[in-house]
Amino acid sequence: MTTRTRRPIADHGTLSRYKHHGCKCETCRAGYTAYQRSRYRRRAYGTWQPFVDAEPIRQHILTLHADGMSYASIAQAAGMYEATVTGFIYALSAKDPRKEKATPEVAARILAVAPDPMLSGWVDATGTRRRIQALAANGWPMSALADFIGVNSGSVNRITRQVRVYADTARAVADVYAKYATASPQDHGIPQWKSDRHRREAQAKQWPDPTWWEDMGHIDDPTFDPKSVERRLNRDELAAVRREEIAHLASYGHEAEEIAQRVNLGIKTTRQILLELRTGERRDRKQAA
Repeated sequence: MTTRTRRPIADHGTLSRYKHHGCKCETCRAGYTAYQRSRYRRRAYGTWQPFVDAEPIRQHILTLHADGMSYASIAQAAGMYEATVTGFIYALSAKDPRKEKATPEVAARILAVAPDPMLSGWVDATGTRRRIQALAANGWPMSALADFIGVNSGSVNRITRQVRVYADTARAVADVYAKYATASPQDHGIPQWKSDRHRREAQAKQWPDPTWWEDMGHIDDPTFDPKSVERRLNRDELAAVRREEIAHLASYGHEAEEIAQRVNLGIKTTRQILLELRTGERRDRKQAA
């Protein structure tokens, strides 16, 4: 298994570093304490407004997308994960609906993104090609992707070899990727054997999957070489990466059996890690309360 350089996480002392990345260092604890004191004080004065309506954010994203920017490009310009941006457009599941609220910070960063005047006509195919390859790495056959994109399967294969594509094609592929990157092919009628075959083929071609790209970023960057950051993991690093991948997939509602298959780990070990993660989350919530 290969590794990847992790996308930089929030700075020490920020709420995100403490709550979402689980850092309990002295600086992060102090930052969290200061945040809580400020929150209580503002609540007492009636000035506490932790969230804003997401509709203006959603409309701005849709406008940027209609102007030719992919969701990944919007996210990169805003300095956040693509899943954060697409969460305003798509629901992950019935239990995790589309975002209707956002923090003022997230709103300000997305609303500050301006349209990219370079996206018109023919565009670089790097991001489009990588999204198709990543979906294949998750077990999606080219024929199924062709139906979603609105082209024939031969066109999808050809896109994976092109240097440039039409902006409309790039947008269509980006839409399909945003909707199906975390979805199970079996939930959409794809036989397990067919998904397994495409995963093996993608692995042989060293195509990173969507989880890899979400962690790494740069999916639209033609100057970025995924192979340049790969090296062999030692045992501890491999265990840490697998735990992070399991936590990530579990956050999207995937069952233990599918997670085990995706991370190439035994079902008993996967279930044990999930139990440890959930126990740790409950402990952190009690400590933060």
